Amino acid sequence: MAPRDVEEMSRKIMNWLSEDGLYKDKVYDEKLHFHLAAEYPAGSGRHINIIQPNNRDDMIVVVSRIKLAEVHEKALQDLPKKERDKFLWGMRYALLFRESNFQMEPSIDTLQSIQFSREIHYDGLSKNKLMEVIRENFKCELYVVWKFSEAFGDDPAPAPEQAEHPEHMYC
Repeated sequence: MAPRDVEEMSRKIMNWLSEDGLYKDKVYDEKLHFHLAAEYPAGSGRHINIIQPNNRDDMIVVVSRIKLAEVHEKALQDLPKKERDKFLWGMRYALLFRESNFQMEPSIDTLQSIQFSREIHYDGLSKNKLMEVIRENFKCELYVVWKFSEAFGDDPAPAPEQAEHPEHMYC
């Protein structure tokens, strides 16, 4: 892809995000054509990233991640294996039928966070499609928050690391 086309697409997406009060910053990474940091909903502190990998000239990827609160991570690990497996299988089945892809990190056995991503090819990219994908990732994050709150109760205070790692949200 020509550098001019990449810059034009980056600027177009940045403008769309800015129009809705979502744009935060441009992040420089030599492995990416571009990386835009945003938050959704505006002012919520829930961070999302819109990237274009260097090896893909025809698409962008919207990425977000939710990090488990320490209390929820511990509560999950304290469950008997059979109950933990049932809880996590239920979550995987539910997320499977969402539009976003998901990855449980670092593994299903030691779950600390879940990353959501969704690709948009250039031929289908519009402001409406971008916002639809951002909302979809948010719904996936909200589902995780609600499932953990339902199962283990609300965490009264976010983990202190939240301010140090703004790309992660806590449930």
